[in-house]
Amino acid sequence: MINSTDQNHIVIVEAYEGFVEFLSDEPEERNCLQGLGLPVDEIAERLNSRITILCWDKWYDYEQNETWVSTPATRPLLQPDFGNRSVLFQSGRVKRIPIPARDPVYWLPFDEKGFSPRSYGLISDSGLLFFASYCLNREIQVFYRDDPFQAIIFSMWGGLGYVSQMSKTIQVPDMVDVPFIVLITDTSVNRQRANQEGIWTRHAIIRRQMEDVSLALADQVLVFGPRGKEIAFAGRLPESPPPVCAPRRIEVSLIDKISRASEQFSDIHSPLQYFLYEPQQAASGVLTALEALNLLVNKGVRIDRQVISAGPPMTFAPMKPREFVDYWSSRGFVRELERKHLWKWEREYPRFDYIYPVRLYLSSFDHLPNVWAELARGSFVLLSPAAAEGLAPGEMLPQEVLIQGDPVPEKVADHMEKILKTDIQELDKIRRVLCKRVVEAHRGVRRQRLIEDTTEVLHRLLQSSPKPQDLSRISLMFFDRRVPLRTLALQNIPPPLPTLKPKTKEGTLSVVVTCYEMGTMISEAVKSVWDSERKPDEVLLIDDGSQGSETLTEIRKLESYAAEDGLPLKVIRQQNRGLASARNAGLDAANGEFISFLDGDDIIEPEFYRIALRVLERYPRLGGVAAWALIFGNEIPDGFWNAPQPELPFLFIENSIIVPCMTRTELLRDIGGYDVRQRYNYEDWELGIRMLVSGWPIVTIPMHLTKYRVRRDSLYRSMTDVQNQVMRELLLNTHRETVSKFAVEIAMQLENQWKKLVYTRITSPVSIHSQYQYRGISFRKLLFQTTKRLFILLFVNRKNTKLL
Repeated sequence: MINSTDQNHIVIVEAYEGFVEFLSDEPEERNCLQGLGLPVDEIAERLNSRITILCWDKWYDYEQNETWVSTPATRPLLQPDFGNRSVLFQSGRVKRIPIPARDPVYWLPFDEKGFSPRSYGLISDSGLLFFASYCLNREIQVFYRDDPFQAIIFSMWGGLGYVSQMSKTIQVPDMVDVPFIVLITDTSVNRQRANQEGIWTRHAIIRRQMEDVSLALADQVLVFGPRGKEIAFAGRLPESPPPVCAPRRIEVSLIDKISRASEQFSDIHSPLQYFLYEPQQAASGVLTALEALNLLVNKGVRIDRQVISAGPPMTFAPMKPREFVDYWSSRGFVRELERKHLWKWEREYPRFDYIYPVRLYLSSFDHLPNVWAELARGSFVLLSPAAAEGLAPGEMLPQEVLIQGDPVPEKVADHMEKILKTDIQELDKIRRVLCKRVVEAHRGVRRQRLIEDTTEVLHRLLQSSPKPQDLSRISLMFFDRRVPLRTLALQNIPPPLPTLKPKTKEGTLSVVVTCYEMGTMISEAVKSVWDSERKPDEVLLIDDGSQGSETLTEIRKLESYAAEDGLPLKVIRQQNRGLASARNAGLDAANGEFISFLDGDDIIEPEFYRIALRVLERYPRLGGVAAWALIFGNEIPDGFWNAPQPELPFLFIENSIIVPCMTRTELLRDIGGYDVRQRYNYEDWELGIRMLVSGWPIVTIPMHLTKYRVRRDSLYRSMTDVQNQVMRELLLNTHRETVSKFAVEIAMQLENQWKKLVYTRITSPVSIHSQYQYRGISFRKLLFQTTKRLFILLFVNRKNTKLL
């Protein structure tokens, strides 16, 4: 035990594995999911610490009806039973409690008042797990206040730590400032690829961003084996602390059963039979097994007994709502396998009498699989790297049971053929060797060493706060989401830092408010700037040629009010030249080191300038800081813009940077300010793309810190189809080289948007289908009227020629 005068407190947040993230209905495997598979009792005793495990059990009852979204995904055909879990933890220092199922706005249970519009917006825009991360951030703030803890552990899979980790890094109010540890089991993209769900859909992009940012921001990373180490190596900065390999929790009684199985000889005269027991989906290896079997049959390999694929029925994402089994049973080669009694579908775990069972673990994705239970039953196993993770740490597994690399059908067929041709007596010898190595791994010195390494690193984190990860370096991932962070960081040659003008005072802030016939709204905007917690040193009001008496009167009132109360305000009047020109006039006149823009009909929340300024001062390599927005107006329901982090290539599909984005004044001047050719709010969009292309990442604060007003008579809302077409073509032509670089990914995202409009689906009761209706972007207009020309741009006109 590590000596400690005070008992520390650690929180572990389990992965969300409900209806939308269903993993297994095997009791043994579901028990493995508790406590993220860590040996929690041992850790608590060695550290003399309390450990609280936060689980999502109360959320699962509401999930299917209340938070279902139309994103194509693999789901169970029937609602799983998530109740009656065994109590696994014996230490009095460990407790497992549910995360309250309550709305973060109403602060009432879901079944009492339902979901708030903001909650529906988060779910519809960004997915259920993004909403869960948002809710979790507030719940752990409350939990920390009531029962302080010194460290918190999340799973990378699902990205549930994303909002809390971003909040801590950006230092938002009420954030929980403790070490964040991320445990790697697998990534969602592996599951999505295997299940043919598509990885360039909006929800998939956001999920991947959540997981990758969570991994990169972690103060420490834990893994269970080589696969986790590879993910950590690729997804973190080169200067980050190396991952620590932890042992998985396995019950002593189960080790005893495996030990007995290692001494027991199977009936060598029994025929061999392959089987799977997994959710019937491609990620579990079912499709791989089908294709491997077909390869063997076509090769003429003799197979005496049919392969059984059993497990919970699932939908098949590409053919939703068709069931996976139903769809593949309709395929010719599968019908032929079934007709020849070489393949059989079942629901329940198969019963074997006088059979030598070989269970296939061919998963491309796995989160804490329980292969141990199958070994305890005396089965032979064939394992993918995902399934073998943490099975016997430090031990060399027999090559006959482990597939090297991705479990593609050709490799699986080769292994299955070798097993079929191997004498049962020899196979049983290999099985017993595997069992012995598993027992040695979990009873021997190696496991003790892993426990010691894990508790030692946790002890260090509990004793002193680690140096935070560099957010500006982590944000390099947003330059190209196809490339791992480590690669981008090693290749990065940062642009030179902007040089301040001689008379510019460090740390000063200029705010530019643009106005054209805003009436009383301009007063609301300017007063919200004055009411900020961090008041600007300079407020520049650019009147872009207003002629209306109401607007001119309001500006004069503001000038008078500022003079009386000593508030910063300088009015610059010019002939009407458009929004980009007005902003550039403010940029030319600004004297602050930092600058932020605000449209004259919008409102800034009091915290934004203080938080954004602190982030930019701490991370000088960041190009800008933005935030989420509340959407309001007289003619629309309230909405919410929950923008993901601005990244390429997604930024070519959707403008995820909302004004006011704070940046450095000289940086903006260096890259040319706003493009006066861009109109209808494409000014902001193009500038955001240009900043990323120029090597300056932008981060978004996961808080609603601005209010974006939607008006019927705004330029953006009144934009015609032709104007939108012209602006989109101009935007893409301006960045033709970068667009060509991401041509395939842009096309895939547009295809997804197109299909969502052509094949409409039922969505949540208060769908924000989207946010685009609140921001004035009509994707129906955009996709149906511009796709032809866009594809010409992407695939034909790669040189600087005009569009036909």
